[in-house]
Amino acid sequence: MLDQKQFTLKQLRNLSGMSQEELGEAVGLSSRTIGTYEKDINSLKNISYAKLQEIAKALDVSVDNIFLG
Repeated sequence: MLDQKQFTLKQLRNLSGMSQEELGEAVGLSSRTIGTYEKDINSLKNISYAKLQEIAKALDVSVDNIFLG
């Protein structure tokens, strides 16, 4: 897990060493969808909490890290 420093979703993905394609594959989303989420954090508010948890788990962060970053 990360410390208190805040990161964007893209930075979290890069820190995990994953490409958009790899993250998408890990959570059942397209790389284009991952790109949309990286560009517009508000778009994440429209997905299920379960899917958000999957993204956080794949990146080894908490859901809070994604939204507070």
